[in-house]
Amino acid sequence: MSSISHQSIEQRLETYHTGLTNARDVPELQSRLAVFGYTPDRLNQLLALYQEVFDLYLAQKNEFSEQLAATHAFQEAWHMAHNDYIRLIKLGRIILKNDYAAYVKLTLNQERKKSFSGWLTQARTFFNSLLADSGVLAQYNRYGTDQDAIQAAFALVQAAEQANTAKVKETGEAQQATQERDARLDVLDSKMSKFYSLARLACEDAPQLLEMLGITVKGD
Repeated sequence: MSSISHQSIEQRLETYHTGLTNARDVPELQSRLAVFGYTPDRLNQLLALYQEVFDLYLAQKNEFSEQLAATHAFQEAWHMAHNDYIRLIKLGRIILKNDYAAYVKLTLNQERKKSFSGWLTQARTFFNSLLADSGVLAQYNRYGTDQDAIQAAFALVQAAEQANTAKVKETGEAQQATQERDARLDVLDSKMSKFYSLARLACEDAPQLLEMLGITVKGD
């Protein structure tokens, strides 16, 4: 008998559905399994559990797809924001190199953080300090970067922050959906393991019936 437990979730669910449906609807299977308590009503209960798990499986796949989309959107938003932000950092380091107070206030003396949280903190400090200092704004404007351009770059940073918030939300929902699916799948797996063990006993003299349950018999 092939090991159903080693099949993928998709394969297991398909095998379970086929096995339970045939166990209920094929008369010879139904009569053999009824001896072990698998009446049509009990088989319908197992099919209802299967349907619950299948619905959770579909929900998890949907949540995971939304997580992937949110992660991609965040990475794109961060990349766009970072490019404009770093250009302003590089320009500031050139035009403000002799203004130590402004240089430090805008965090131009710091290495850029690699984590998003660290990057975001530095970016907020940079833009808030820059936009609050008319003298430094005038310096940037003198070198082809006016306040509107700086505000637009800051808006990209804020968009990246919003995209990160959405990504975190979708990640949490995907994790929750996975936990819910796995918890109910464990219950179904346990019940189906017992079902298949008893079915093998019930049909040990009729391997062709086991095939109808999704059990491949290669010989003992």
